[in-house]
Amino acid sequence: MIAYLGLMIYLISSIDAHSEITKVSSEDECKIADLCVHDKVPMCAIDSCGEMRTFIDICDMHEFNCDSKKDFKQRPIHECWVTCKRGRSFKRAEFNDCSKNTKTRTVNLAQT
Repeated sequence: MIAYLGLMIYLISSIDAHSEITKVSSEDECKIADLCVHDKVPMCAIDSCGEMRTFIDICDMHEFNCDSKKDFKQRPIHECWVTCKRGRSFKRAEFNDCSKNTKTRTVNLAQT
C-alpha cells in the first residue's frame, strides 16, 4: 500500500500540464480535451503546415485540434508575440502551403 502511494505521488509530481507532446492522434486530442482542466494560461502553437495561433490555454488548443482535425503543438509564447493576436493565425513563410499539397494529393488519388 505504501509503495502504491509512493508511486502515485511520484507520477502526480512528474506531470507537467504545459509540456510538449510530440505526436497525438486526432482521437487522442479529443480524449485529452475532454479531460483537460482549463487554467487560462495563454499559449502559442504551430501546426505541421506552419500556421501559428495563440490559444486561451492548452485545453483550448486540444479542443481546437479535436474539432478541426488539426495538429497544433505548443511553442514558446514569445514566438507568437509579434506575429499573432489571440485567436488569430499567422502563416510562417518557411513552411509548405498545405492547401496546395492537399489538392495535389486529391488529384493524384483520383487519377489512380
